[in-house]
Parts: sequence; structure tokens; C-alpha cells
Amino acid sequence: MDSLKTQDLAQLLGLYSPWIIKDIELVRDSDSLTFIIEKQPEKNRFGFLSGSKKGPKVIRRWQHVRFGHVNTYVEATLTQAEVAEMLVSRPPSFLGEEHKTITRELADTIHIAFSRNLTAEMISGLLGMSLALVEGELRDNGEHPQTSGSLLPLESNPIWRQVLTDQLKLTTQLLPLKLLLSRLKLEVQKNAGDVQVMQKSIAELRNFFIRHAPQLQEEYHALGASESQSGANSNQPGAMKNKLILPGTKNPLWHQLLTGELDLKSQNMALQLSLSRHRRSYFVTLDDAERLDIIRNLQLFFKHNARNLIPELRKLTDLLMHQKAQRPVQLPPVSNSIWKDLLLDEALLNSEKINYRLLLSRLKANYQRDQDPHNIEQLHNFFTHNAQSMTDEISLINRLAANQ
Repeated sequence: MDSLKTQDLAQLLGLYSPWIIKDIELVRDSDSLTFIIEKQPEKNRFGFLSGSKKGPKVIRRWQHVRFGHVNTYVEATLTQAEVAEMLVSRPPSFLGEEHKTITRELADTIHIAFSRNLTAEMISGLLGMSLALVEGELRDNGEHPQTSGSLLPLESNPIWRQVLTDQLKLTTQLLPLKLLLSRLKLEVQKNAGDVQVMQKSIAELRNFFIRHAPQLQEEYHALGASESQSGANSNQPGAMKNKLILPGTKNPLWHQLLTGELDLKSQNMALQLSLSRHRRSYFVTLDDAERLDIIRNLQLFFKHNARNLIPELRKLTDLLMHQKAQRPVQLPPVSNSIWKDLLLDEALLNSEKINYRLLLSRLKANYQRDQDPHNIEQLHNFFTHNAQSMTDEISLINRLAANQ
């Protein structure tokens, strides 16, 4: 195989020295792609003696993240010493643990999906792997709760590159992490453009986070992960602390942000440029419709770049929480006819919120069949409990009720 293509595939796998792709096997009948990798022998400082340890070797094979519709596998030939080392330390993301049949990257992907409240069946369908493998990995994780590092962004996530190139400022009070960041950033800077150096540095940094998780709670948050978060407790009240929410389009926070009354103190250059451009447009127009369009564009910027704007989103969420604490939800009473109108006329409130649309469809069918007033109460309760994410809809409901 052409060496350039092999290097490209190695980059996709996240391989770094001394690991290389030795061969690639594509079995079309079973739609499977196997990367056969090996560790290059290390040379000593004189350059003519191999530093590799001789002895019996074993072949290990793990299922990896799919490439398109093809099931992907990684096969490695390891010495007994390397196998023993994998039992006491975390292998690279492109390899798996000794007792597992999937790579660590695929295992971490499963845990991240599960922490976002996806069921085992959904994860199985999305990743194109058997349900038994997914359930087995989740079961193993339940028996070993120390695997909180699985909730960190994957090694393939660009957020690690942004940290090591100072595109994302990661502040920390932990001295060992400060020293590690300084060393890795210098190494990446000295070897700019060397993909293997970057990948190796990312792996070292992520492993540090995993080993020191209890001391890095704030740093975990800054990367969009919480070391205490899990799918099992995501429905508990404490889990809501980690949920980041954008203000509604008509929330006054956007006006304050675009007029300079609110300063997020962001170090993100892309956000600073976007805010500067949107502020100019916002100042030169007094038309409400145009200003709403500007706010929507800014909202889209936050949504598309959410992973890189964790500190800014956290501050907006805190401000929303403060708003909610200061101002109780204002809704028409259950007895107001607007609630019956909403049940019978779906076009009256054209919301894009899928949870509202599903609920309305079910309640409407029940109400048309039984005329049960409990359906109206359920609709009212839905808006009371979801007021924080339904500010635009609640504003419209209040206007419709006032105009009746």
C-alpha cells in the first residue's frame, strides 16, 4: 500500500510512534476492515542495536470504531511483557485492554453515549455493533466505577489540540498539570506539523486527567466533562448542575451581550470576532425583526461551537438560573381557555421543541376522545416544569391569553 495513504490511515486511527500500520486486510464478504499494526523496534543511542525485548509473542484483536458501513478491527502482535504491562496501565486508544474485545476508543465512545442518557439499544444501533458487546461494556463499567475518565472527550476530539496549541486556555491550580502542559506545549511547538508528536502528547495529557480525576473537577468541567457524571445518576437533581442551556431568542441577556452591558470575559478569538460583527449589525438597526435575526445567528454560533465555549455557556446558564430564581414563571391559570385552544389547534403554537410536539400530539388525541380536563393540567404542568427552555413559547402563550 502507498506509504502516504498508510500514514493518513494511521492518523485516522490515532497511531503514534513507535506504532505503525504493517498491513490492511479488507474482507468484502463480511464488510470488515482489519488494521494490522506493530511496534517498531526502538534503537539505542548508538543507533545500531535494537532495544526491543525478544521472546514469545501473541496476537490480539479488538473491534474499533466503524469506518462508514465497514466493521473495523485492530490486530496487534505483542510480547508477553507488553501484554503484562496492559494489565496494569491504560493502553493507547487504538488498542484494547487485555480482557476486552473492543478498543479503548470504542469503549470510551460507549460510555460517553451512555452518560448522555442513550440506552444500550440506541448505542448499538448508532455504533453498528452488537447489543451484547454494548451491554457487556456497560456492565463492566458498572463493576469498575473508577472509569470516570471515559467521560472525557476522546483522544480524537479537537479540544485536546486546542489546549496544546493555546487556542483554548485551560487554567489550573494543580502544579503537576501546569508543568505537564508547559512541557507538552513546548514539544508540540518545536515539532509543529508532526502529527505523531501531537497524538502522543494528547494521549499523555488525557491519561494524566484520568489518573488525577478527583483533583481536576474544574478542569473536567472546562473540557465539557464531569468526572462524577454517569448515566445512572443523570436524572438526579445534582446532575442538573452540569446542564448548559442557551437563553431563548427574546431573553434580555442577548440584548445585554450585544450592547456590551454583559461581558462574558471570553478568551475565545472566534467568539470575540463573531460578537464584534454582530454588535455592529445590532447597533445600526432598530428594526425588531432584524435584531431577532441577529440574535438567532449568534445563538447558532454558540450551538455550532458549544464544545469550545464551555466557560461562556456555563456563565450564560448561571445567569439564566439567577433570572429564574428572581422571577417566578408567569403562566395563564389552568382555567384559562388558551390551554384548551392549544390542545385543539396545533398551529396556534408552532414550536420546534420535539418534546412539546410529542406531548401535544398524545394529549390532543386523549382530549378529543375523552374530554378529560386532566390533559389540560398536564399541558400546563409541562410548561411550568420546562419554563427555562420554553421562554419564547411561554411569552407567546401569555400574549395569546391577553388578546382573548
